[in-house]
Amino acid sequence: MISNMFFLKVKENRKVILRTLGFFIFLRSIHGFSLLAIGYLLGIEISDIRNFEVFGFRVYFLIIALVALLIIRRFKKIYRWWKSRPDPVIV
Repeated sequence: MISNMFFLKVKENRKVILRTLGFFIFLRSIHGFSLLAIGYLLGIEISDIRNFEVFGFRVYFLIIALVALLIIRRFKKIYRWWKSRPDPVIV
């Protein structure tokens, strides 16, 4: 029963889901390429970033923690959006 509701909800919202997912991937790709380009133009290498420290913490690990936090927030927004959608009507 629950799986049927899940698939019906995905089927009804397919266009919104695909558009949002495509937009998200596109913007993240632009963001990633721009960061790589800035690093390349400034002559920064990955090993330099891994060895750089702020307040005794390596920046590399702080960046990983920040990205994990952003991913958790994104999934929370998706969950709230999913719960706000009305349940599909089974005929």
